[in-house]
Amino acid sequence: MLAGGDFVNSNVMQRKSKTFVKGVMRTYGFHKKSIQRLSGREELAGVTTPVNDTSHVEYDSNEEAHLAPSSMFRGHPDKKRPHWKKTAWEDVSVGDFIKIMDNESIPADILICSTSEEENVAFVETKNLDGETNLKSRNAIPSLTHLRTAEDCASSHNTFRVEADRPDTNMYRLNAAVRVGEEAFPVDIQMALLRGTVLRNTKWVIGLVLYTGEDSRIVMNSGGTPSKRSKVERQMNPQV
Repeated sequence: MLAGGDFVNSNVMQRKSKTFVKGVMRTYGFHKKSIQRLSGREELAGVTTPVNDTSHVEYDSNEEAHLAPSSMFRGHPDKKRPHWKKTAWEDVSVGDFIKIMDNESIPADILICSTSEEENVAFVETKNLDGETNLKSRNAIPSLTHLRTAEDCASSHNTFRVEADRPDTNMYRLNAAVRVGEEAFPVDIQMALLRGTVLRNTKWVIGLVLYTGEDSRIVMNSGGTPSKRSKVERQMNPQV
């Protein structure tokens, strides 16, 4: 998640009522001193190993773009600079900029700003949503493809506003618009990544969080399965 610099998320959100940290720590035997440096996840998709204080920060400015992938997350004395910081899913809020790496799950419904590919295309695996194993392509918004680093996202010169409908259960529809100055650019589901999908064959994606938690598409569609048995059949079964 974007941190440092002059970026401040001005969107008002309700405070989380509980945390998942204690359950994870107790179940997997993390050391007590690691709790201050490691946050839990909203759901347990895999075990997150404890990290040092100097290994969860990434600086991707132009002067450091030549670094190898193994040294992307490392400490830096100047933490006031815009940087990407590893954050638990439960701490992601609407309006935050997040950077997703290859083979990582999408933590929320996000709007694609830019990708590592030349055509600003991202490939995702959606089998957790629709059961299909083939990869699907998604595109970034043409008006936001210049947001490629943490400094670009935190800059006050790159401000914009997103207007979107209320959360909906439809997995294949998104009505939103991005306003840059006086211009408005339409947004559809082809320019979004839904929570539960996995990024594939794409080094990274920078996006803006639209919906989180209970407002995300996958959670709104995860209700109980309706019964196919009729009332008459349920009543006759014990009698027979």
